[in-house]
Amino acid sequence: MKIKHTVYSLWIMILLLVGACSSSPSIPVLSKPSDADKAINLPAPGVNNQSNDQTGTPVQNADLQAAALAILDKACVSCHSATNIQGNFGSLDNVEAMIASGRYLVAGSPERSLIYTKLAPVGNMPPSGTLKPEEVATIKNWISGLKAVQVVPLKDTQVLDIIQKDLQLNVPVADQNQIRYFSFHVANNVGQNEAAIDSMRKAFVKVINSLSTSPVLVKPVAVDAKKLIYRVRLDEMGIPVQVFDSVMSDFYPFSQQFVNTVSDAAIIQAAQNDQAMRSQTGTANYLVRADWFIATATLPVPYERLLQLGSTQAELDAQLGVDIVANLNANRVIRAGFKNSGVSSQNRMIERHSQRNGLSYWISYDFARLDDIENIFSNPLGPVGISQTKAFQHDGGEIIFQLANGMLGYRLVNNAGVILDKGPTSIVKQNDAPSQFLSAIVNGVSCMNCHGAGLLYKKDEIRAFAQANITSFSQEEAQRILNLYPEEKTFKDAMDRDNAFHFNALTQLGIDPKKPDPVNQAFRFFNRSLSKNDVKEELGISDATLDGLLVNEPYRTQWSALRTQGFISRQEFSILAAQAVEQSRIEVNLALPVAGEFLATPECMFASQVQMDNCVLVNAGQLNAVAATPATPAASGRNRN
Repeated sequence: MKIKHTVYSLWIMILLLVGACSSSPSIPVLSKPSDADKAINLPAPGVNNQSNDQTGTPVQNADLQAAALAILDKACVSCHSATNIQGNFGSLDNVEAMIASGRYLVAGSPERSLIYTKLAPVGNMPPSGTLKPEEVATIKNWISGLKAVQVVPLKDTQVLDIIQKDLQLNVPVADQNQIRYFSFHVANNVGQNEAAIDSMRKAFVKVINSLSTSPVLVKPVAVDAKKLIYRVRLDEMGIPVQVFDSVMSDFYPFSQQFVNTVSDAAIIQAAQNDQAMRSQTGTANYLVRADWFIATATLPVPYERLLQLGSTQAELDAQLGVDIVANLNANRVIRAGFKNSGVSSQNRMIERHSQRNGLSYWISYDFARLDDIENIFSNPLGPVGISQTKAFQHDGGEIIFQLANGMLGYRLVNNAGVILDKGPTSIVKQNDAPSQFLSAIVNGVSCMNCHGAGLLYKKDEIRAFAQANITSFSQEEAQRILNLYPEEKTFKDAMDRDNAFHFNALTQLGIDPKKPDPVNQAFRFFNRSLSKNDVKEELGISDATLDGLLVNEPYRTQWSALRTQGFISRQEFSILAAQAVEQSRIEVNLALPVAGEFLATPECMFASQVQMDNCVLVNAGQLNAVAATPATPAASGRNRN
């Protein structure tokens, strides 16, 4: 059902960019497997991952693949995806489909792979300009190192068998209501190689800890030999059961119940396992697809609900114990102001406060114009309403606050403290954003990407300007400027300490902040163009069953590309997915999400410059209900009056 949205005209500040520092005190870690924990082994999972780390050890090819895909995404996907097929080629965002083509990507043979041979100077791609030699070399080296994946499918009936055994063997009855399982089995079944799945494991552990309010890091526990299924305790994340279940109920589109209606031993066992786990965990959504969770829990509405951020800046500040006005009046902040940030066209200011627990709270001030009241060099003592003289008037800002475990939380706001979901592209853009974002910077996933290693130091220019133009300020104003804008070393040391805390947390989670952000890559994977094989595995049906669907409406028309070895978008798939399952799988019943699948689509991204409340996709099974029941803001958990 569509969610009502409100358009706000005030602008936001965007990102402080990326940085890193040295070591910091260690952070406790929860959920490491004990000796008593027993991984469940079934014949289906296939080759065992040799990692001793429950979230996977670094695979040499993982970083190379992420770098290569980032280059292709930036230079090529805008013209070669399901939503924009040029040259009869629309799968550049789908590695498995390119390999399956036998032409576009030949594992181990760049000289036989069109995505390499078509690159300039030998070829004529991309038309926007020749890639740098090092970028071409990255793509070549990645293809050279690829190996054909021998897929050993893990059926959903087997997934249930694995987690039921784990729940019985490794989780006390009193704790079972706190347990949720996350699975990568669909990513495995569509042919993702180990490097790609390893990157998704890192994305998963990063997202889990970025949604945690606990002071300790949480490491999900792998419960199968291939490390495709993970167990997580909600209480270790600090997420109340009712909060998590509410978000899943509203948005999770893959909730299915096995029913004992066929004379098949595996289905009968799955139905029994399903019923038992619903009772033991107290929820229908005890199992969540990890690829969906990474790509959806980092989008604004689910993100803010899971992290329990409050509905306004004032609520967040109260939670964290930050009083911006009092801190400014008491000179308990440090600032840096500068002309060129590398992101916005106007001047910018960043400011550090301390939370109640001593951790950092950074807020930025951004400006739509450069007139007198928005010129921070002439008016460095704002914002208006706090300082009586030389006060600037900003249009919005970004808040980056440290979580107790060392990870970072994010919010975008306007100058009235109203929460924004994305930055208006008329002022700021993310040039390498996923194509679904239409160049917008989206709170959550975009911030995790840009701030992969924390904050990037920017040298203050205000202090030197004030000293050079001392006659432009009264003695009192000059002294306050010197208090708020400290010497370079003082400011840099504070930011370095904050970065060190974050860097240490990432390192303990097995994430290298100097490498491409795994969350960004996982988001792109889930939202890639889908091939016929992808759709088959997503639905959990056979080739023959899918062929049977494709000769009938509405699939014949709306999924017509699949009949000619083409691709459909995630949006096109999601609209009909529930109906397809209902018509092709008599052994399962789907529970449709109450609100709908939260998905960034061109329609919702166009609908508002700064909000995404309406990015809720209605599938075919919900259309009648939507027509009968008008949507309300409460369906997205928002009520922004």
